[in-house]
Amino acid sequence: MKQQASKDIVVAAFITDSEGRVLLVEASHKDGWIFPGGYVEKGESPSAACTREVEAELGVRIDSPIKLLSVDYCDSTEEYVMFIFDCGTLSDEQIRMIKLPPSLRRFTFLAPEEAQPAMRRHSSRRLMPTVAARDKTGIAYMEHEEVF
Repeated sequence: MKQQASKDIVVAAFITDSEGRVLLVEASHKDGWIFPGGYVEKGESPSAACTREVEAELGVRIDSPIKLLSVDYCDSTEEYVMFIFDCGTLSDEQIRMIKLPPSLRRFTFLAPEEAQPAMRRHSSRRLMPTVAARDKTGIAYMEHEEVF
């Protein structure tokens, strides 16, 4: 009998400012910039987890419906599936209201071409397919950060 797979589910928020720059955070326990996000809790949907994580990590509530932009299956050292959601564009007022928890050092907004080299390797490889999915209103499916 085959064993059913059990994988962690991770979510990330793709957020921009009015100039189209991508919001990235720097975690105190990791080097490099990443998307805001985290793990889905038991009994929680990925979209609900993304909304919760944005509020917990940025202090900003995302009220608009969020759309799935990309999915990445990764099985390097930890097997997980990452969902990246479009959490919209923050207004200048929302950006001023950002309050980071102690687990995050700082945040920044960078143009995608500037963000890519600054990001952690896995996040960096997910960036451009996610940008393309938002621009084309499609969904990018990846395995190991490569478009499938």
